[in-house]
Amino acid sequence: MSGKRETKKIRGIFEKVRGSGTWWIQYFDADGRRRREKAGSKGNAIDLLTKRRNKVLIGKKLPEKLRARQVAFREIAEAALEYSLAEKASHRHDEFRMVPILRHFGDRPAETIKPEEMERWLNDEAAERAWSPATKNRYIALLKLTYRLAERNGKIRFNPARLLRMRRENNTRLRFLNQYEPLETKLDYLKHCSDEESRLRAVIAKKYPEHLPEFEIALNTGLRPSEQFGLVWDRVDLKRKTITIPKSKNGRGRHIPLNSVAVAALKDLQ
Repeated sequence: MSGKRETKKIRGIFEKVRGSGTWWIQYFDADGRRRREKAGSKGNAIDLLTKRRNKVLIGKKLPEKLRARQVAFREIAEAALEYSLAEKASHRHDEFRMVPILRHFGDRPAETIKPEEMERWLNDEAAERAWSPATKNRYIALLKLTYRLAERNGKIRFNPARLLRMRRENNTRLRFLNQYEPLETKLDYLKHCSDEESRLRAVIAKKYPEHLPEFEIALNTGLRPSEQFGLVWDRVDLKRKTITIPKSKNGRGRHIPLNSVAVAALKDLQ
């Protein structure tokens, strides 16, 4: 017989690396989810496993009305959209993005949705809808915000979205007027236009002449559409030749210099 003493195996404790002396425990909580925890020595692992199993047993024996209520994803999503409306200029984008998320996860208990389920849904949607890395990141950011707020407000104890990772973005896009030669046209009034800008100007002048100042302002200031068409006269200083944007897309204010063409266009509108 061997002189070595056999060590009795205890179900629920194990060494990840055999012989390391570092023991882990594995058990199922009151909701049936498998949990693993690092315990240290084997004695600590036995004590911790007993403690966790007793806690699970007590939780299962509690009356239903005394157990922690499982919060549906829909509930924490609505709270996140309320926060977005109050705090974010881009709240409409969050509302739009939340629609397909709710369609897929809305009625699930928020804490039972696993990170790999979110990843699978994100990958499927990205493939089907041809998302760019930046678009996918916006959905990940919304999921993270939703769970972070729910955790902060005590609606959940476990935040699965914390394990989601943002993707590297490379969405650089440069586009200039007159970057390409205009296609051939059968319209006589456009045949003399040798570049994109002159052709655009000719079309606007012929069909929508009242919009020419808008074209000049867009071309000479680089304002975003929402900034240009949400502009009020209090933010325009024609003497100092500047436009003030109090809150831009990134949440900070900025000042736009005006050249003589933009000033003339604004005076026409005024």
